[in-house]
Amino acid sequence: MDEAKFEQELLLNRQAYERLRDHIRRDYDHQYVALAFGKIVAAAPTFDEASAAVSRLQPQPEHFVVFQADDEPIFDEFFDPYTEFQ
Repeated sequence: MDEAKFEQELLLNRQAYERLRDHIRRDYDHQYVALAFGKIVAAAPTFDEASAAVSRLQPQPEHFVVFQADDEPIFDEFFDPYTEFQ
């Protein structure tokens, strides 16, 4: 993982959410929204469908977030111990 690119994309996604919050809540109510590269890249009825759309992106984002439109996304880093050894 490119740490500098990750931090840059994280910042872009936070800024995008702040800018798009009202639009997301109004237009994507009851859907899962995916943000990557500082923009909405997917909206779907389930978390898995929105995540799958992100996995099909080329190039792959260093940072993305999938969240319910009526909830606040979590931008904090967390590490998945199951992916650490892949």
